[in-house]
Order: sequence, then C-alpha cells, then structure tokens
Amino acid sequence: MRKIISLNDDQWQFGSVEQTPFGDVNDLDAVRAWLPARVPGDVRLDLMRAGKISDPFYAGNNESSQWIDARDWWYTRELALALQTGERAFLIFDGIDYQSAVFVNGAQLGRHAGMFSQQIYEIPSTVNSQQSTGARAIRNSQLAVRIWGSDALPKLNLSRAQKLWAKIIAPLYRAPEHPYPDRYATLKCQMQFGWDFAPRLRTCGIWDDARVVIARSVFIRDAWIKSQIPNVKSQNAHVQILLELDSDRKQIVRVVVTARGKNFESAAQTFEFDLQLARGIQSREIIFDLQNAQLWNPWDRGDPNLYEIEISLHALASLNSLDSLNLSCGIRAFELVRDNFIVNGHREFGRGANWVPLDAIPARLTRDDYAARLKQARDANINFLRVWGGGLREKRAFYDRCDELGILVWQEFPFAGAILDRFPRDRAFLDFTRAECGAIVRALRNHPSLVVWCGGNEFNTRGNRAIVETLREVVQRADGTRPFKPASPSGDESHNWRVWHRFANLRDYKRDQTLFLSEFGLQAIPNLESLEKFLPRDASPALWEYHHAELKKLDRYARPVIASEAKQSPTSNAEIASPKPLAMTIDATQRAQAHGLQIAIEHVRRRKVKTRGVAIWQLNDPWPTISWSVIDYFGAPKIAYSELQKLYAPVFASFDYALTPRRAGDTITGDLWIINDLRASFHNAQLTAYLNDQEIFARRVNIAPDSAERVDTLAVKLVAGENILRLKINWGPPTLSDHSYDLNFCDVGEISLKDWLMVTLGRRLTR
Repeated sequence: MRKIISLNDDQWQFGSVEQTPFGDVNDLDAVRAWLPARVPGDVRLDLMRAGKISDPFYAGNNESSQWIDARDWWYTRELALALQTGERAFLIFDGIDYQSAVFVNGAQLGRHAGMFSQQIYEIPSTVNSQQSTGARAIRNSQLAVRIWGSDALPKLNLSRAQKLWAKIIAPLYRAPEHPYPDRYATLKCQMQFGWDFAPRLRTCGIWDDARVVIARSVFIRDAWIKSQIPNVKSQNAHVQILLELDSDRKQIVRVVVTARGKNFESAAQTFEFDLQLARGIQSREIIFDLQNAQLWNPWDRGDPNLYEIEISLHALASLNSLDSLNLSCGIRAFELVRDNFIVNGHREFGRGANWVPLDAIPARLTRDDYAARLKQARDANINFLRVWGGGLREKRAFYDRCDELGILVWQEFPFAGAILDRFPRDRAFLDFTRAECGAIVRALRNHPSLVVWCGGNEFNTRGNRAIVETLREVVQRADGTRPFKPASPSGDESHNWRVWHRFANLRDYKRDQTLFLSEFGLQAIPNLESLEKFLPRDASPALWEYHHAELKKLDRYARPVIASEAKQSPTSNAEIASPKPLAMTIDATQRAQAHGLQIAIEHVRRRKVKTRGVAIWQLNDPWPTISWSVIDYFGAPKIAYSELQKLYAPVFASFDYALTPRRAGDTITGDLWIINDLRASFHNAQLTAYLNDQEIFARRVNIAPDSAERVDTLAVKLVAGENILRLKINWGPPTLSDHSYDLNFCDVGEISLKDWLMVTLGRRLTR
C-alpha cells in the first residue's frame, strides 16, 4: 500500500538572499542566517514567530514589512527516507507561492511559476543512495526550495498603444488604482496587490500541503472520477475513472476499485480491471456501474451523500500492491440554465454569499478554520458560495467541508477588475493560463459541491475575449461536466453597487429587476472587541482609512438608524444628527447593514419565479478591517449575520411595504408574502403578525413547494415610540419563519443622475 510522509511540520528552516531574476540559480550557500520555519507557511509568519517583524494585521505594521518582497528566500529540511528495493519516492507540493525552484542535495528537480499548481517530482534513485541488504536508503538528504520575493514577480510589458490608452483612462481611476496594474501579469491571488477591503500583502512561501509519497513500479499521479445518472429516478450510476499513471516499465497491472458509503451506510461494491501499461506517464480509463446509487444533494434538498472510492494497483503476476489512493466523490446531476441551478433535475434557488480568502496569509489556514466559518455559513441557511475571482483556489479542506455540508460552490479563476483595460493576450500568457488554470480544475473536479466554473470577477468579457475562450477551453478539456460562465457579472446576473458606492438609498434595491443578484451590500464596523484587536484606541484618522473605513458612506447609511432609535421617522437629512460615540456608531453601521440586506434579499426572494438567486457581498474577511462582511476576521458575527439567518430560512414570510418617511398615527399598508424554497408543501400553516408583541393578524395558509406567493395585505397603524413588526410561520410545533421589521426606519435622499449614469456605464462594460 501507499506510504505517505507528511512534510507539514516545523522541521524546516529558512533564510534570505539577495534578489535575482527568476531563472536557474543556486545560491543556497549565500544564506548568512537560518531561522526555524513551518510548512505550510509563509515568510511573514516565520519572521513573526522569530520576532523579526510585528504582526502586519495590527495598526499600520503591514507597511513596515514590505521590505520582505525585495529579498529571495530559501526553505530547507532533511529527508531521511528508507526505501525498499523496487520502491520509488515522489515529492509533492500542493502549492508554492509564487516563483520557486526545488532541489535535493543540490540537484534541481524543477522550477515553477504559479501559486496554485501541484508540483510532483520523483526523487532520483541516484541521489545519495546506498545499497544495503536488498534495500536502498536515502539518508539525510537535503531538500531545499528557493522562492523568489514578490518584487521579482513578472511585470506587464505595455505596447505604445496601451500606454497611450492608459493615459487617457487614468483620470477614471482612484489612487492607488491605475490602468494595467502589474497584477494582471500573474495568476496569483489578485487581492494581495491591494483591494478596497484587503491590504497590499503579497505572500511568499510553501502555502499548501507538502509530502513524500512512496509507491512501487507504478505511481498513481491523479484519478478523476466522473459519474452520470440516466435520470433522477435511476437506481444506478455510470462511473468513469480516468487514471494518470507513472510506470517505470512496460507491464500489466490489476486495478481494484472499491466503493462504499462515506457518510451513509451501504454495502461495499468492488470492480476489477487489467491494464496494459507502457513505460512513462499515461492515462487509462476504467468504467463501471454503481448499483443503487445514493445521490449527493444540497442540504436543503436532501442528504449530501458521499462515496469513498479506494483504488489499488497490483502486479498481475504476484498481486503484490504497487500503489493505492483513497478519494471521496458524490453522484449528482447539475445544469446551469439561464443562471438557474438545476440539481438532480430540480431547480435550487440560490441563497448565497460571496466567499473571500479567510486569511490574507492563507498559509496559516487549517481544516478547523475552514470548518468553523463554513459552519457559520450553513447555520445562516446559506446553500451556495461564490468563491470570488480576486481570491484563491482554496485549500482542499474548504471543498471537502462544502461536500460534507451540502453547500454548492461557484468557483472563479484568478482574474479580476479589467474593465477599461485588458489582461495580457500574448501566446506565452495564454499558455501559462492553460497550465495554471488547468491545474486548478484538476485539483477540484472530484468535489460534488463544485457546480460552476467562472472566468473571474468584474472584467470586460469582450475586451478580454482571449482569456475567456482560453478558460472555456481549459474547463472543457480538463472537466467538461460543469457549466462555464465567462465572468461575474455576465448574462442575466448583476452586481448592484448603486447602494453604497453611488450613495443610493436602500429602497433602490426594490427597483432591481436582475435575474441573479450576486453582489450587493453595505459596510459595517466590527464589534468593539474585534476593533480593538487591530486598531489602537488612539488610532489616527489616517490609520482608520488604512483599514478601509469609508467614513462618509458609513455616516450616510447610519444616520437613518439613529433616527429610528429615537423612536421617530425623519422627513429630511436635516432632521438627522450624525452619531458621535463609537459604540453608537458601530451599532448604527451594523443595523444599517442589516436593514440593507433585509430589503434586497426580501425583494429578490419575492421575485422567486423570475429570479435565480441572491448572494450577499460578503460573508467573511481576510484580515481585521471595516468591510462589507457579516462575520469579521476573528469570527465574530455582526448584527446582519443574525438577520441573515432569518432572511435565508428556506420557508419565509415577507412584508412588502414602502420605506418612505412617516409619523406616529400613520398607517403602513403592504403585502404579505410567503416564500418556500423546499420541495415539501405545508398545509394549514399558521401565519401571525405582531406589533410590539401584540398580535394584530393571524390566518391559516397552505404553502406550495418551491413557490413565492402573495397571501394577503396588512395595515399597521404606527404608535408613538417603538414599532417592531414581527412575522411568524408555524406548522404544528415547528417554527418555519420568525423575523422582525423596524417600521420606524426609512430612507431619505435619492441617487443623482450622475451616479446613475456611472453605475449604468460600469454595468454595461462588465457584460
């Protein structure tokens, strides 16, 4: 059986050398001082542990660590491998960031550029080998990885026409943004070059898992499991496994495949095949039918059933084990029809969120980190996540947990933001895109939770047609079982930033007629306890701005909340006093964020028959900051998170009413709706409305499956002081929906014609 030696430990050391251009260089001897290191890891993390830099996430410390980018870095450790006769050792890195070369005992095994590709190297049998009683021992070999600092990243080489165009469009950018940034030249996590919610922090290190795999004459490099179900009522699934094998000789091997339930009870099913192999790396396909297949479902439509697939290779003559591999997979059908999610033949309305990297230094992310945040997503009734194109191909633990939780994943490639300018389109860059993005597809394609590939975030698909077509080709060649979207937004999808970026009031969300609303939201300051972990109490205005506090916008949306807290509705901006105490400001921004999400989400869900889904911007944060997240970097939920748990309940009662100013004694009249995203019906359910805990309305309703229906009207007379409307749906003992409205809250002001034109132009350019 396969032996795996993990290199994820603290047995590493690291040191720096002068920066050189990326290429063939071995200057290990130039390192003057060695410090302890860990893998997975990052130069900044190791320097922090050694006391050489301060935490870049606190105050303005990130700026003082930028010198790291101007140095190159070596990581080394000893390898003590005892190999039996006939055994082969393979060194595997799941991700080195970004330009690297790998050496064993001074011999270079390979050189690579790219953050996301898996690197596999066979350790040569001639490296420091010694024959002894039928065994070969590689003793105290030195593994070394040279990593170029981020200042050595590739730069754009602009043509004369591009330089002229950059000067023309430069006034449309807000510093430090500018046309044709050098980040376009890399397939690195794009937000690391600086984003509105993320710092300029270009990571560097062995950021993903590392290991040595010991096999015999045949090594399983990869296994791709594809499945088809003839129809949703079929009891069998047609399974194809494409094996990528590395054989050191011409031979016949027996493949034994065993499939059993991983998270459900099922009898094991075994299949055997004989394969004729040539010497070298090759692909072979095996096909079988899985009997009584249990389907993988999103959590709100059934059980996310997973199979464990064990693949073992044996020498045909002796049946000795050569190599083995354990994988998990799910059997399901998926289509994307005009942005409708069709899972196992049934439409799934998307109640989603945008996922950004969980840490601006992703090397430190663990399985537990992913599990904690994804549990919060599931607890908020989220059924799909858009993995944003300015971020990552996450670590395997993220996708494993989405598989287990039944959360759908929309995965974007690392392209973002080219609206007026363009990504490179020369042959070398397109070939690099094929290789690196092909590696992303191969790493993720066995996960049933992953249902959509998307080219990236907010870029002009017409101007970047070469990239779009290259990515389409990559997806078709390396997968072919999932739909491909050119970019987000595209087609029937939109990002609504009239609210917040263009200062539109919250009721503007109710004008949105998009078929899939995949970005929108408001910023909110995190809780005071979290705030004090990264901002000193005496932080200067400049330091607040460094952590992305858009104070003017925060104030604009927080002021109506202060007025509603005063138990009255304002009729003009002049009636609203700006909040002063920090605690009041935090509370007001968080409540404004919750109000905004409530208005937009309820509007989209009431239009369920015409819409496909909704995704808030954003679920989480990559570092301590003030942003659109509903869960801050430390995992503390904002008020909007609690609201989201109620707004995303699969069965939900909604009150559609005007948000215009009013006073005590006025009557608010609106429509009562019930939305059901489940396939189950609920007969004779109880819909009840309360004003300040006093029942004002009750009736019995029948709730159809997968529906959104207006069921009644409701008139509420406002009283002096608090006016909290609560809606509940009960079906026997279970409470299906329970949430509230602050009827004192309203909007003031309108979006300007100039801002409307800017938003409209931006939307058209992204299509």
